[in-house]
Amino acid sequence: MDLVAYIDFKSPQARLALGPTLAAAEETGAAIDWRPFHLKPRPERREADPASRGARHRRARADYRRWELGFYARGQGIEWVHPEAELDSFAANAGLAWMKRQDAGASQRDDYVNRVFTEVWAGRMDPSDRSAVEAAIVSAGGDGEGFGRFLEEQAEAELTSAADEVRALGAGDVPSYIVGGELYIGRAHLPVIRWWLGGQVGEPPV
Repeated sequence: MDLVAYIDFKSPQARLALGPTLAAAEETGAAIDWRPFHLKPRPERREADPASRGARHRRARADYRRWELGFYARGQGIEWVHPEAELDSFAANAGLAWMKRQDAGASQRDDYVNRVFTEVWAGRMDPSDRSAVEAAIVSAGGDGEGFGRFLEEQAEAELTSAADEVRALGAGDVPSYIVGGELYIGRAHLPVIRWWLGGQVGEPPV
């Protein structure tokens, strides 16, 4: 049984799910069908009064969220540099679509996904940088020739179509998984996903 995994390279939750997802696939012999789910940027919120109680509470929640994500990253030994602003992941997501369009092998797609997530969240790669994405494609064993034209002419329509497809299934965030005909949203479901991939032996971990 194989695993469909929808990701967006700007998502910290998808980054945290990477290692456990790869480990579950390796342990069970499953292949991962990585698919881009390009999430629309969140609208920037302008505070009328930055000193208001509501604004302070929002900052406190955001600070805690950053701390929590960093805590889980350290627990996995992930090199983690949280970006100051929301990342633009269009080119990196398009790179995954390009790898799929080339019918790159599972190991090549694993390599691309692992490489981009690692470099982006270590602060060493801008996921909007076309040259950096092309280099990641080539390093993963893909063909970078033609990626620039794809990025300019076809990537937006392809990523939009892919996003519409997964939203129609009921997903609105990443990581989202399909296994055994079931949709699971979020890395919290990885234990039951591992159970599916392992042949549903014993009681499901729910």
